Amino acid sequence: MAVDAKNWGSFIDNYPEFGGKAVVLRSYDSLKALADLMRGCDVAIATTNGSVAEVQAALEALSPQERATLKLAYYVQDYEPLFYHPESENWRIAHASYGALKNATLFAKTKWLCDMVQLTHGVKVRKVLPSVDHGIYFPDLSIERDYICIGAMLRVRTARRAPQRTARILHILRDTVPQKVVLQVFGSSDEEIEAAGIVTSDRIVNRGRLKRTEVPAFMRACDLFLDLSDFQAFGRTGLEAMASGCIPLVPVLGGTAEYAVHGKNALVVDTRSDRDILESVQMFLSLPGRERRTMQQAALETAANFSIRKAALSELRLFQEMCWQDS
Repeated sequence: MAVDAKNWGSFIDNYPEFGGKAVVLRSYDSLKALADLMRGCDVAIATTNGSVAEVQAALEALSPQERATLKLAYYVQDYEPLFYHPESENWRIAHASYGALKNATLFAKTKWLCDMVQLTHGVKVRKVLPSVDHGIYFPDLSIERDYICIGAMLRVRTARRAPQRTARILHILRDTVPQKVVLQVFGSSDEEIEAAGIVTSDRIVNRGRLKRTEVPAFMRACDLFLDLSDFQAFGRTGLEAMASGCIPLVPVLGGTAEYAVHGKNALVVDTRSDRDILESVQMFLSLPGRERRTMQQAALETAANFSIRKAALSELRLFQEMCWQDS
């Protein structure tokens, strides 16, 4: 696994478990260094539109024979042109990324992503299985609370995660739900929230920027988790909430249909509508405890179907097919 030098520190900080795993981690500080890491590999896989450009440039440092034997792939994790202002330079790079690596195999974890790229760019994208890390995301069924906890993701650095909408909904809930309903958020520091012009409240507890290994405890402390993003290509955080015994409220736009069924194991809403969001939250709060536990059980059963092993095997099958197609 190759990580560019500028992101190396934060990667190691967020994924300390890789230190004891059989995964070779390498840092690179130049395209030549990346080419050296690619040399001798069977498959080189880009994971963002930025790494597509880097892999494409690094290929020039390889010999014609090395380029001919190296299989290329792009793991499409999101529809990244939606990250940027239309026709901006970043938008043009992201828009071109799906066809930038010649003869590459593109793959993604949701039908929505596969369809978006194929319909918009005419490029076929193979479907692999998504996953959740059950090693850290699991429920604590022994918890008995006399209150309901609503949690939310408040990421002020990422516009598509709708921080202003999330703050607006939380403030409405603060003023309308009973005092026994606890409200908490994670994703940004107090300073970042203040700098974004978002007014905080003593009733809304901010857990700050959590490491990957700290998010599960947040989810286990919640009964309902709000992801009010404009869209989610998959919405892994919603599935992670399910695996923790928490019901997620997720956007209808995107790929959340891979796991979320409204009223059964999740709340699926048009996040562009405050009314839809608030009505769904109130519906959940009005449910008898037994019905909330039924939803929780359905969420746990759904999440159990998404394992790292299944996802890894689906990707391994794809890589084997790529390497065997010329043999």
